[in-house]
Amino acid sequence: MSKIVFIGGGSAKFIRELVVDLFCCPEFHDSHITLMDIDRERVERSERIVRKIINDRKFGATVESTGDRRYALEGADYVIITIMVGGLEHYYSDSAIPAKYGVFQTVGDTTGVGGVFRLVRTAPVLQGIVQDLKQVAPEAWVLNYANPMSMNTWVMNACGHTRTIGLCHSIQGCCEVTFAKWLGLRPEGIRYTAGGINHINFYLSLTYEGRDIYPDLRAAADRIIKEDPVQRVRFELLEHLGYFPAEGPQHQSEYYPWFRKDQQRIEHYAAETFWGYNIDSKNVQDRIKEVEAQIAGKLPIDYGHSLEYGARIIHSLASGELRTFYGNVPNRGLIENLPAQAIVEVPCLVGATEISPCRVGRIPPQLAAVMTPHLALHEMAVEAVLSRDRRLIGRAIQADPLSGAILTLPEIEQMVNELFEENRDYLDGWR
Repeated sequence: MSKIVFIGGGSAKFIRELVVDLFCCPEFHDSHITLMDIDRERVERSERIVRKIINDRKFGATVESTGDRRYALEGADYVIITIMVGGLEHYYSDSAIPAKYGVFQTVGDTTGVGGVFRLVRTAPVLQGIVQDLKQVAPEAWVLNYANPMSMNTWVMNACGHTRTIGLCHSIQGCCEVTFAKWLGLRPEGIRYTAGGINHINFYLSLTYEGRDIYPDLRAAADRIIKEDPVQRVRFELLEHLGYFPAEGPQHQSEYYPWFRKDQQRIEHYAAETFWGYNIDSKNVQDRIKEVEAQIAGKLPIDYGHSLEYGARIIHSLASGELRTFYGNVPNRGLIENLPAQAIVEVPCLVGATEISPCRVGRIPPQLAAVMTPHLALHEMAVEAVLSRDRRLIGRAIQADPLSGAILTLPEIEQMVNELFEENRDYLDGWR
């Protein structure tokens, strides 16, 4: 019987999807699921929806919820992290304070100003998880879904839990849904290779039944932009960098110095400031209502498999069935022209008890050029949170292409100081 632990188990809708995915595999019909969250009301809701799934399907699995992280992790085989430390309040401040200085982020959860301060809040929790794992579940595999993905995964590896993989759904989601819809293709006929860093990753090859479909994508650009103006960012990246980015258009514009210098450009690229916060804060009550209605039997639960990799990876680790997926792992030469110590997102092979990242080789230099500033930011931010060094956080944000396109160095320092003040409750031991 496998023990599967969710840290951040109050995310009921996401938990429901991952548990449904797990139960698509007969090997997990008798598993034990532990949900841990500091919010008792939320984690109990997650427990009720999981119990509803188990009872409806008449499986032998069991579920429990707790606020005790160490207890939750004890004897874990697999740990899935879905935390957002600071909640919606700090999700908002991570964008609102930079906006006062003219740095208008769309999401702010991956890199740049918002990503760095989300890391400031999250890293101590990750360090605590690693310490607990060393004592109660040293062999557990950790699947990290929490943003900032690359930096969080870097922290856990740096703290010593190397059985950690970072997961996102952008690469497979974009390819299997967006391209199929735009070009009228069957998703199962699309093949691709991608390489880069989380959310700043590009399709290095893109084929349909053996035929290169990049010409089709370029030919469809005007039509697609007319139908959906926010896609202009991605098609300009395709035109000028030569490859299509594997993350959604709302995110893309905040990663580069070109698209958000002023309000006129923001409107031209149709990428709304505060988009991520606005979507999540607006949807939170709808998600609660949906899950509560499913618990009460008023809405059906979809028992189909989602696009998420998590359950498939766990199944392969447990059963030995070979699969490929895209994961965030230490580089160590997987992408030759990115720093060896960085966390990169590359194809991985998973089988019995092992995950083996695949070597991509050299990526086109223009792609490495747009990733490298972010990797310098990631490295400094990770070093900063591990040593509790405020000054190094400022230097990390100096490397952010968007902030650097808009602010002077003294302005960046002032913005960083204001964000530290906003996050003062998370700064024990900082100097």
